[in-house]
Amino acid sequence: MKKILLTLMFVNFLTANAQNPVQEFNFNGNLNSADNSISFLGTPLFVNDRMGSPKSALRLTNKAYQAVVGELPQDNKPKTISVWVKFNAVNIPNYILGYGAAVNGQYFGLVQQPVSGSNSDLSLVGWGDTNNVIVSVPLVKEVWYFYSITYDGNVSKIYRNGELLKSAEGIQRSAKGYILNLGKLNTSTSINADIDDLRLYSVAMTDEQVKEAYNSSKPSVAPVTEGAPVSSLATSSASKKTVTTPSKESLQAPTTSVETNKSGKIIEVFSQGRQIMSANASNITDLPEGTYLIKVINTNGKK
Repeated sequence: MKKILLTLMFVNFLTANAQNPVQEFNFNGNLNSADNSISFLGTPLFVNDRMGSPKSALRLTNKAYQAVVGELPQDNKPKTISVWVKFNAVNIPNYILGYGAAVNGQYFGLVQQPVSGSNSDLSLVGWGDTNNVIVSVPLVKEVWYFYSITYDGNVSKIYRNGELLKSAEGIQRSAKGYILNLGKLNTSTSINADIDDLRLYSVAMTDEQVKEAYNSSKPSVAPVTEGAPVSSLATSSASKKTVTTPSKESLQAPTTSVETNKSGKIIEVFSQGRQIMSANASNITDLPEGTYLIKVINTNGKK
């Protein structure tokens, strides 16, 4: 009985501590880690974060930052990196983060490619075409997204807003090195985005843990956000595409309704059978090129 109890306590301890990051950066007015042990290098520009708090997120405009992080998992050890990102431009590649060597299978990074139509290729980069996992997702600028990439020694996974977008088995990710880059892919810099709450883990977080990390860190009254359904996405082998090649694998588009106070009308914008979320009518002009259905509803009851 004692043995069973101790086993359960041990399992519960592991479960409770599985989501503890080995290092995190909140960017609340500085580039330091949460424990002040290390720091990114560079002259920062801080802006409002997803909660609207001033000087609590880092803005990168074609500028890269580096930090020496001793806790980065090496070789094929389990790993998870999560981060909140708001893209201020979606017509350029956004090299969000990464570490490792520019050698086949020795890199672990995240790249959001330029929008084509209304979608963009999101890539878990491993260096070498067969080591990249790519999924096409709807993307709108100036929207906060929560990204997580995980690896358990065999299975690689990409998540957005707590939902699994794609997974791939059998890829060796021998990421080596302790320099973590933001806004940079090897020697190339390309990004126009705001970064917040970067967290590094020495475990491969489960689907449930990633979902909980998103739910516990999202704004209580969410700003304009998108949901990416996973019902049409299945576990697959590694993508054969290069990072720069657009993927034809699409997700459902995001949702929103817009109310105009002046006319007493509600404007709903649809794409691929789903509503497109938007804060107000003026945001319609920010939608990427594509075909949309617009529904106008009188709030005074008249048709």
